[in-house]
Amino acid sequence: MNDCCYGEKLIAAGTAIAFQLAQECRPEDLELLSDLFNVIGEQLALLANTKAIYKLRCDSSRTMLPEQSQGPS
Repeated sequence: MNDCCYGEKLIAAGTAIAFQLAQECRPEDLELLSDLFNVIGEQLALLANTKAIYKLRCDSSRTMLPEQSQGPS
């Protein structure tokens, strides 16, 4: 998949899914689905951020370790 258009394709897919759900569901159900998807989105963002922070901490702790000396050459 072309990386430069990946975001646009996700937006188009999300829009198509939303339109399909809107045609098939009652307004009350759509509101509930909206709330559910908001919670899922927030949790995914939180998990992505914590994974990124953990990775940064692990990477920085590796670079902060004293390098082993090779001894005299």
